[in-house]
Amino acid sequence: MAEEGKGEITQEQLEAFADSYASFNKIIQQLHQAYKDLEQKFENLNLELERTNLKLRESLAEKEKVTNYLNNILESLTSGVLVVNLEEKIALFNRAAEEITGYKADEVLNRPYLEIMGKEVDLQSTPVHTLRAGTSHLNEEKEVLTKLQAKIPLGYSTSLLQDSEGNLLGAVEVFFDLSKIKKLEEEIARVRTLAALGEMAATVAHEVKNPLGGISGFADLLNRDIEEGDPRKNYVRKVIEGVDILNRIVMNLLDYTRSIKLDLRPIDFKRFLEEIVGFFEMDILREKKNIKIERFYPSEKCGCFLDAEKFKQVVLNLLYNASQALPDGGLIQLSASLEARNIENKIPGSTAEQMLCLRIKDNGIGMSEEVKDKLFTPFFTTKEKGTGLGLSTVKKIVQAHKGEIKVDSKLGKGTTVTIFIPKSG
Repeated sequence: MAEEGKGEITQEQLEAFADSYASFNKIIQQLHQAYKDLEQKFENLNLELERTNLKLRESLAEKEKVTNYLNNILESLTSGVLVVNLEEKIALFNRAAEEITGYKADEVLNRPYLEIMGKEVDLQSTPVHTLRAGTSHLNEEKEVLTKLQAKIPLGYSTSLLQDSEGNLLGAVEVFFDLSKIKKLEEEIARVRTLAALGEMAATVAHEVKNPLGGISGFADLLNRDIEEGDPRKNYVRKVIEGVDILNRIVMNLLDYTRSIKLDLRPIDFKRFLEEIVGFFEMDILREKKNIKIERFYPSEKCGCFLDAEKFKQVVLNLLYNASQALPDGGLIQLSASLEARNIENKIPGSTAEQMLCLRIKDNGIGMSEEVKDKLFTPFFTTKEKGTGLGLSTVKKIVQAHKGEIKVDSKLGKGTTVTIFIPKSG
């Protein structure tokens, strides 16, 4: 019985075991609660992380949207924009800069500015100087070389580029092509000069015309009084011829100085040209010139509004000029077409309109750049008996039609005259 008593659990042991179990159970419950709390915290952290990630994604998307928006603005500008970094290398080069200079962005990025845009340019007019000296430029002018080594005038501004904290990042240059503006300024100056010259010429012509009439009258009386065979009769005839030439010059001068009033009417341009060319061909046959004329007309109907009489003067003048550039014969090509185009005296960027295009091309002697530059200047002529008013009048008539005339010519390689006229007149 004593051995059996040793294996029995006493009351104290049971109570101790019960206390231990209760304590263990409490610990388990505490651990379970701690695990649940940890799980809740983990879930809360996950939610917070998701919210943070969402905000970050939204922030990045917004930044990307702003960046794209700014890039679109930058690429849509008609002015060239470039940025030079602290190493004086090009870090940004927008689309307008490509169009103005002829360089592609991938050709200039990370290359020294002075190697690209700084050739034959004063250092002080570059963003590199702005970067070094901290001196900005505002609305100044300079000339730069394009990729094709052509010099073009630029209007430009430069300034330092800094971040929000004022740290220096580089220098920015904004520039635009002044070629058209310079050309327009030259044209305005030329028109003012011609206007003053025209006023003076009109006054002189009126003053000369009356004495010429008197000289012509007395020369006719002398011519009738002097008998045939008298050597003095030849002198009188020379006087009459000279007066006729002077009178023709005076009349041309008066015609040139008068303002042109157009009588615009609907014209079938192909038929109009064919009538003029037919008349011109008869003159060529009569003078026995070895000149061939080729026509190129559009298949569609080519109607427009013109002052037929005045524009006939334009076409005939150009055809006769072409024939005179072919002293040994040759080819004249006349073509008409419809083209969408902005003419130069309209606002840049305006909507292109349908223009009537007339080209007269010859394979004759051509002309030098010096002659071409003076071609439309009144009284300038390379012809022995020319007055120098023919092409000036042609340009005046074309401009009265709100058109544009251009001449391309190379010495020994012929000349092409192109005229653009709005279809609406």
